[in-house]
Amino acid sequence: MDKQRKRSRAVLLRFSEEEILFLHTKMREAGIKNREAYLRKMALDGYIIRKDYSELKSLINELNHIGNNLNQMTKVANTYGGDHIQLSELKAIEGGLKKIWQQLSSLE
Repeated sequence: MDKQRKRSRAVLLRFSEEEILFLHTKMREAGIKNREAYLRKMALDGYIIRKDYSELKSLINELNHIGNNLNQMTKVANTYGGDHIQLSELKAIEGGLKKIWQQLSSLE
């Protein structure tokens, strides 16, 4: 080749078999047959979505604490009777916590 390449710098990427299959699927969806062109376009113009779950993790941590306290209260109520703690109130709290956990579990 007498011509000087426009792109003279090479970058080596390694993929697993599953990743290559996924890459080919994404290329087909984009209508691009040239792998080098696809990877260059994604590397230069693509974007990565980064989600911050720190608040959600904090909420889950607090719910764990509430759940632990609820378990301790239930143990006291079962051991010493309902005079100290109302079982109906504990059941209501437990039901509310279960609802919250179900909602959190459905989040991604």
